[in-house]
Amino acid sequence: MRKVVCLALGVVAMLTAMTACSFDDEPLWNKINEMEGEIDQNRSDIETLTALMDALSGGKVIVATETTDEGVVLTFSDGSKVTIRNGEDGKDGTDGTDGKDGKDGKDGKDGDSMFESVEETDTEVIITLTDGRVIRLPKAGDNTGNEGGNEGETYTLRTLSFEDADAKFAGYTLYGGAAINTWSDLIDDMQYGGSLTYTDYATDVYYWYDEGNTELYHSFTTPYWGGGHVVSNYVIEDFETLPEGHNGWYELQMANPIGGHNGSANFAVHNGYSDFFNSQIYDSSLQTLEFADGVERVIDHMYVTNTCYVLNSLTYGDGFNSPATESTYIKVVAYGYNANDEETGSVEFALCENGVPVTEWTKWDLSSLGKVTKIAFNFSASEDQIGSYGMNCPAYFAYDDVAVRWE
Repeated sequence: MRKVVCLALGVVAMLTAMTACSFDDEPLWNKINEMEGEIDQNRSDIETLTALMDALSGGKVIVATETTDEGVVLTFSDGSKVTIRNGEDGKDGTDGTDGKDGKDGKDGKDGDSMFESVEETDTEVIITLTDGRVIRLPKAGDNTGNEGGNEGETYTLRTLSFEDADAKFAGYTLYGGAAINTWSDLIDDMQYGGSLTYTDYATDVYYWYDEGNTELYHSFTTPYWGGGHVVSNYVIEDFETLPEGHNGWYELQMANPIGGHNGSANFAVHNGYSDFFNSQIYDSSLQTLEFADGVERVIDHMYVTNTCYVLNSLTYGDGFNSPATESTYIKVVAYGYNANDEETGSVEFALCENGVPVTEWTKWDLSSLGKVTKIAFNFSASEDQIGSYGMNCPAYFAYDDVAVRWE
């Protein structure tokens, strides 16, 4: 109560003084205007930060950066743009040059209230916030090249992320004649024996189509044990201990330990290979990614990691396979095909090298395959991973954020 009374008396005294003599209110209004400006700036910074986090979680990559009078403009693979604005010069600080906010001049930099700096490398853009946190956004790489022999040809990247928010989807399963409208609708209710991926082998087809975006398409005839690419969001961090109620890791074949690339939810899981013994999957029916419209394009890259099923087999061994040694390797091989169904080349990705399996999302450059209408995937392995009946290690890998060059 005493504080309230004193405050009231103080206000009365101030008003009395203001009426008793002339009062210069300019500094007061300047402060009010400054505060309003800070509020507007913070609101804008929050919107910028939200857009950056949406891009990160959505698997978007940066295709261009531009420094303007307003700030740094980032252009993403879906065509969206985010501007990180330049701040106004601060007044001289007590222990530095021109400060960012005019308070202490610690760094002598100009910038937004939330953004410390923007740095660009060959592979990423690094955004540092004033509180020390860092946002790393991957770059698509150089978007000028010698593709098709045309020096200086330009392109943008469109990304297949398997996320519902991208709204670039047309997928169906013929099981029950039901239409599937989102990527998440294609995630089966069980990883093994589910209603979408383990139905009638003779009639049911699981497929998806990234319509209006990358135009990539995939289909396979169920059940999934025969090979295919399924959409998943299953995460099991511990790939050593088999969860209770399961007979083996093959029942959890759609899981990885880390979720989607860049912290997203959804990703895809490939199953299938062909070797000297495998008689049910021939080279012509290897699992593929293809362009539904038949147009030849360059698939620039995708991100790849191991599934829990493979990690358990390589790390601890199972009923078919022995644990990896220092000489163990497992490689995915991608074969490109043009519109005439002629092979354009091949490129490998090591899921396990020198006995050490990949456990993080890793970029796989596919651009050397050139312009293709489809890519087919197979496996190669070291001798210790191959037995009398073919490859003993499970032929699975997870992939996400497939980037296509769009001219």
